[in-house]
Amino acid sequence: MARLRISKITKDEADRRKAVALAELRELEVRQKRGELLDAAEVQKQWAAGLAALRDRLLSLPDRLGAVLAGRGEVEARAVLREALEEALRSIHADG
Repeated sequence: MARLRISKITKDEADRRKAVALAELRELEVRQKRGELLDAAEVQKQWAAGLAALRDRLLSLPDRLGAVLAGRGEVEARAVLREALEEALRSIHADG
């Protein structure tokens, strides 16, 4: 079985580490109050919602465009598809 190595530090070193940690914590609190930091869980939630909306828009394209594209030439079909895709991608910015 492996033994844990516990290193001993002086009281002065422990006090220094504590002071540094508290200063870093205060700095983070100030940055959060200024709006410079975001909650990671909220960012993840927003990204997940945005990606789900984009996925839904992209997956709806075949149903929306199937009849529109029927009988059109390749060049025209590509233009219609490109516009629909660009609209779906622009919606990311508009929704968020």
